[in-house]
Amino acid sequence: MKVICDADALIKMAKSGILETLAQHVELLISPQVYREAVEEGKVRGYKDALEIERILKRYGQRPPSRIKTKAGTGMLSLGAGEREILRMFSRERADVVLSDDRAFLNVLEAQGIPYMTPSAALIFLAEHSMMKIHEAQQALERLRPLIRREQYEAAFKDLQDLRERSHR
Repeated sequence: MKVICDADALIKMAKSGILETLAQHVELLISPQVYREAVEEGKVRGYKDALEIERILKRYGQRPPSRIKTKAGTGMLSLGAGEREILRMFSRERADVVLSDDRAFLNVLEAQGIPYMTPSAALIFLAEHSMMKIHEAQQALERLRPLIRREQYEAAFKDLQDLRERSHR
């Protein structure tokens, strides 16, 4: 599965300890602007998660594409450069889903019919497909909790409870 990530999702996934597990099981696609935001600018600002993101992307061979045209099209003027690159990458790279937690960007993705998932949904995906043990997913969800909206946390918590109950049947 090909997953295009925005900077916000990369950072949240790294901080919660989920990014490496995800990178082991899917092909992560990162635009040049997203790489700049999450890694290069993060390192300049001294963010430890920027080093972790860089290490994971290098280890799993996830390199940003060389260059993507970022002309602003209709309805895209309010998006940042990273989001515009992601929209262009989605078709070009034949990606399956966009990973983001930016509410405005998710609205654009939904309006354009582009499949997306949030970091909490990615966590559930990993647990449902046995890429992560349920108790590990619950621990990761607790690390993710301060970074995501309350309703996302509660939905993911319930989904993990349901998975645990199904696995005990």
